[in-house]
Amino acid sequence: MKLIQVAHAVTQDDAASRHMLNQDHILREIGYDTALYAHKVDPRLADMVQEMTSFSAGADDILIYHMTTGTSFNRWVYNYPDKIVLYYHNITPAHFFFGNAWGSWWKCIKGRRDLKKIVSHSFFGWAASEYSRSELETLGLTHTSVLPVIVEPDRYRQYAVVPELWEKYHDGRLNLLVVGRGVPHKKQDEAIAAIRWYREHISPEIRLIIIGGIKPSYAKKLHGMVRAGHMEDHVLFAGQISNEELCTWYRLADGVLCLSEHEGFCVPLVEGMIFDKPIFAYSCSAVPETLGDAGVLFSSKEPALIAQTIYDTLHNPAEMERMRQGRAERLAFLSPERIRQQVVRDMETIIGLWREGGH
Repeated sequence: MKLIQVAHAVTQDDAASRHMLNQDHILREIGYDTALYAHKVDPRLADMVQEMTSFSAGADDILIYHMTTGTSFNRWVYNYPDKIVLYYHNITPAHFFFGNAWGSWWKCIKGRRDLKKIVSHSFFGWAASEYSRSELETLGLTHTSVLPVIVEPDRYRQYAVVPELWEKYHDGRLNLLVVGRGVPHKKQDEAIAAIRWYREHISPEIRLIIIGGIKPSYAKKLHGMVRAGHMEDHVLFAGQISNEELCTWYRLADGVLCLSEHEGFCVPLVEGMIFDKPIFAYSCSAVPETLGDAGVLFSSKEPALIAQTIYDTLHNPAEMERMRQGRAERLAFLSPERIRQQVVRDMETIIGLWREGGH
């Protein structure tokens, strides 16, 4: 028996891809024979992941499909000869892209349609969060389990500080990070609005660092907000950066801000925990589940509330200690070691169901 993990695309630093690679490492570590395939393979991973053109599977091999969106590759999956194991990373609701990114809008609509077919073709489902698992159950999948995205603290901590960044921005200002794709539902615009209120009503000694590539139409809006508020010295668009730069920014940060309106897991929350930073996040989708007691949750997007809460929290030693303890607890729960134990338990269930199915 071989456990074959498959994805539409695998890239070096994408969270879903990293999870697939880490899960493969765990499966091999506990004694399973494994293989990795993808329709599109990052050349840097060619020694680990094979292209689908060379796909091969025996009658007793189990296919594990990592689903993230709607692609033509999904058809291959739901037409696969045997029932499969699904790992559902979640699909962004299409309405978030309506009118601003039609290609993404269609992919998400197609993804939801494909998900129904793939669920009906699955005998077990993993999901990145309870939020996502409940979606699989609603679609009728009986056997499911929450397997959090594997985020490796040691991988982040290995990167050295970039001296130029540290010297320039370790200047006494309050540095807040927003990390993730620049698309409307991630709400970088609301982060800018909150920082503007902070600058005008609390202190000008603040800087927002926006990390990640931004869709051009949304970038135009964000830059327009910065110019209108004379915020050029208070908002820095870092763009797509290296791992060394990312980890330097986390070390420079006084806090991590997430006002996204949809997350299937939210890796930047865990990254903030790894660097022991206060986290401020909007309470929606899987965010409260991933964050736990490691930060502060907002139920409102009022800029004044967000700004004042950030200030009050950072100046409250008892609250800072509560979050520090919360971060330690969440990191223990989300540790690769604990997830490894869960994979062992879940694989016993999966093998049992596979045998019951006549294999």
